Amino acid sequence: MVPELPPKLCTQMPVPDGLRQLTETLAVNENHLNGSHPGATLTPNATVTEDGEVYPHLAIPIGTMANGRTLRVKILNSTFATPKIRSKIRQYSSVWCQYANLRLVFVDDNDAEIRVNVDNSGQSWSRVGVTCLSVAPGQPTMTLGWLTDRTPETEFERVITHEFGHALGCIHEHQSPDSGIPWNREKVYKYYRDSQGWTNHMVDVNMFQLYDRSTTQFSEFDPKSIMLYAFPAQLTTDGSSTPWNSKLSEADKAFINETYPEEKAETRSFSTAEVRLKPGKAAVQRQVFAQQYGVAPEVAVGLTSLDISEHTNVRVTAYADKVNTRSADIHINTWGDTTLYSAAATWFKALESDPIFQLGQVSTQDSGNAITQHTAIPISFDRTYSSPPGVIVWLNGFEMGPNHNWRLSVTASNITSHGFTLNIDSAGDTDLISASAAWISFPQNRGGTAGGSFSTLDIHSWDQPEAVTKGKLKFPTGTFRNGPPSMVLVALNTFDMSNAGPLRLKVTQSPPTADEFDWRIETWGDKSTLFSASASYLALQYEP
Repeated sequence: MVPELPPKLCTQMPVPDGLRQLTETLAVNENHLNGSHPGATLTPNATVTEDGEVYPHLAIPIGTMANGRTLRVKILNSTFATPKIRSKIRQYSSVWCQYANLRLVFVDDNDAEIRVNVDNSGQSWSRVGVTCLSVAPGQPTMTLGWLTDRTPETEFERVITHEFGHALGCIHEHQSPDSGIPWNREKVYKYYRDSQGWTNHMVDVNMFQLYDRSTTQFSEFDPKSIMLYAFPAQLTTDGSSTPWNSKLSEADKAFINETYPEEKAETRSFSTAEVRLKPGKAAVQRQVFAQQYGVAPEVAVGLTSLDISEHTNVRVTAYADKVNTRSADIHINTWGDTTLYSAAATWFKALESDPIFQLGQVSTQDSGNAITQHTAIPISFDRTYSSPPGVIVWLNGFEMGPNHNWRLSVTASNITSHGFTLNIDSAGDTDLISASAAWISFPQNRGGTAGGSFSTLDIHSWDQPEAVTKGKLKFPTGTFRNGPPSMVLVALNTFDMSNAGPLRLKVTQSPPTADEFDWRIETWGDKSTLFSASASYLALQYEP
């Protein structure tokens, strides 16, 4: 049962035509990622509603504040902004900051980024994200129009959390490009005309129009989102409905964390445990490069640790996005009904024009062909080597069924100066649905660089499984004459595990000497059995 509507709803606050150009400029100045997406503009695109009227798509830039930002908030002087209401604004606005790399501070500055007006107009609204920045100093960027000292606590929480979601860049959930709500349009028009006094035009703008997919940062539609209007079943053709949400949903938390992720100085490693301790679908961390580049580098990601429930398909993917000249977001995600307890990954970067390293990414899904036990993908180097290079391959994603042992391998073969074959293989009765891998190539016998692989099979056979296997990897003689390599990056390329327990697997290595490093491949827990596993390494004297 959907509760009755409160007296008023949050309405859209579009950017005035005269401020569009200024807002676009401020958006890019605020956060360089706002200008890194095709079509990132406030310019609207026309669409025609069912009654024949033409309205623009709601188009905002992918307009988030700068990550890590301290945002100043001023509560404008008003007889309606009582001490209690001021306290509630401070309390519930901060909820978002528990999951976002942002900080809110309350000030008395007229040019504060967020300026909150409290009145009895019966209207609540907020500018969205960076559009707050184009509002003249002293003027409100947000209005809370029906809160009083007698307002129920759940309404304080719902309204304030919702409006500050807008201020941080969140759109109305029912207007997400992926909402897909099957509205009964005539009933919606009547419902909001009777309950809110809205015209058909206002209903179109606030209910039916979807944000432009090319200019909007959004997630999969979430019926539990704090950013969603409640609506009763009679407003949809399939009888679906949603209640009033007063708290952040798990998807809200994940979305705002992905939008404003924790930043970390470059370490070449990321674990989901650094951002969450419980199972979850998504984890992301922004890795800030040790140096700023003239152009964005390419990034290869490889899995180093996995802990996944055995009761459903095992699914994981590790990848980089939002790669720019100074940072990249490293993600480790799962999907569907998979329970991903934790995972970790490493990563390597190089410029596309780098004279030494070349790298790339492949997937069994690239060709669109049905998956088989053996997938051979031909790779051509953009720049030919003078002789066959070294090539390492890192596993960075897969989906397998739960009913058979998990066997998966990614390797390189047929290496020439022009290219190689990347092999993605399963074995036996493993139900491999998809897999992906990154590859890195480099000149062989080059001082200061070494790469290769190591395996538990170097120590014991697969039919004598051990929970922990240790070994030693010796570098080619003379590779590191000037001392130990500055970094050794290691990630998994092969594993063979029983499906009788969780898929638990981890590879680690010790600090290297100029001659060698110690490695360790392990599983843990009573139910997990590791028959064999292998990993690829890349050792570097100097960072590219």
